[in-house]
Amino acid sequence: MQLIVHATDGSPEAADALAVAMDLAKDTGAQLVVVSVHIVHPGGKGLSPPITEVEQRHGAEHLAEAATATARAAGIDARAYVATGDPAKEIIHIAEEVGADLIVVGSRGFGAVRGALFGSVSRALVGRSKIPVTVVTQRGVREPAHV
Repeated sequence: MQLIVHATDGSPEAADALAVAMDLAKDTGAQLVVVSVHIVHPGGKGLSPPITEVEQRHGAEHLAEAATATARAAGIDARAYVATGDPAKEIIHIAEEVGADLIVVGSRGFGAVRGALFGSVSRALVGRSKIPVTVVTQRGVREPAHV
């Protein structure tokens, strides 16, 4: 394994997934690419409090840089990517572009109904990615979701 992509949204589950990705990177000597996706909300209605696109982009950049700094502090070769759009689509695009061997992502464990309402990035990654995906659950257990 030479390159691992970790996707972060700043959630506790993403932090658990980062720990797993870092362990894998240390064990294999792989480089870590941290991806954060800035999601554009159509019309901006319903967001509370209102957040500008610039603030959202800066937030995504901060998340990617913070996770990258954590990995570097642990001696892992890491770099950050920030994208705009559909999270699963952008994560897959970046993973393919950089030649990733594995994608590591956290899951809030919403289940089918809440996942359908709020969107499940991990479920979308497993369904769409040609690159293997490891989903880290709320309990921190690694699940090889796609091989």
